[in-house]
Amino acid sequence: MAGTLFGLPMSQRIDINGKPEVGWLLYIYQANTSTPVNSYSDTGLAMIQPWPLVADAWGMSPAFWLADGSYRARGTTSDGSVVFFDEANILAIGPAVSGAAITGPDPNAVFKVGDLIWLDMQGPRAGWVRDNGRYIGSATSGADERANDDCQALFEFLWLNYSAICSVLPSRGTNSLADWTANKRIQLPDKRGFVPGGVDGMGNSATTRFNGVPIVFGDQYTVGSILGEATHTLSNAEMPQHSHTGTTGIQSADHTHPYTPPSTAGSGVTGTIIPGGLGIGSQIQTGIQSTDHSHSFTTDNSGSSSWHNNTQYTVLGTFYRKL
Repeated sequence: MAGTLFGLPMSQRIDINGKPEVGWLLYIYQANTSTPVNSYSDTGLAMIQPWPLVADAWGMSPAFWLADGSYRARGTTSDGSVVFFDEANILAIGPAVSGAAITGPDPNAVFKVGDLIWLDMQGPRAGWVRDNGRYIGSATSGADERANDDCQALFEFLWLNYSAICSVLPSRGTNSLADWTANKRIQLPDKRGFVPGGVDGMGNSATTRFNGVPIVFGDQYTVGSILGEATHTLSNAEMPQHSHTGTTGIQSADHTHPYTPPSTAGSGVTGTIIPGGLGIGSQIQTGIQSTDHSHSFTTDNSGSSSWHNNTQYTVLGTFYRKL
């Protein structure tokens, strides 16, 4: 395998007067030594070049190739009176594998169609659409989030993977390609006002951690489902067990009630004459003791039965999905 020393092949040097440094010399040695090594004019390392390498009339050094390894490089004027540089250990840079083809980026190192990211920003993003419940489709589909032919891959991805939550207008057909060709539009997932969470199970056994949580759509085991609530009003069953106590009293103090009989005879008053008799019009007492008793009561209502906030501290942003 062949490599070269970065920045030195076909590099030009200028003298102190701004003119090309004609014939400057490039010496190449084994790293950290004064042992000369051969350079080559071809990547096959077959055509040996003169040592040292000599710059041309424009002050340009020739292209050269070296065997893989590290080298010392020293540059001087043509007469050696000035040393431009002397680097003791430089790695020869070349292809990792001899004759390896140049390829694009690793497909696993870049985003794929349908990938989702969250950013604390808003507005459109090139190459992405927002999970806002709007629609994508072809240029003539009438979609409101994005109507462009670059939406096809994501259209088919959503059609195949999110049939339960991504509706197709005007209607869902037999396959994704047919619906795209018919210029239909498909709805993006709607994550407005939502935070993400892990589906129960996720390839492992279920944890039941979402048991009892309100289900808005779907269930706790299906991706794309919606659970929970931002606000909540307590029911009687959710209130802590408690009681209200109190009485008006269970005993009455001894007391009397005055009573005056009629002042004239023949008024229809009947009853037993108290021995010793009291004259008509005299006042008597009905009693001096009351039976113990209590009174039930209802307390006044308190509170308003309003909801309470369930939302944790949250930083807001936008969910973007890759086209």
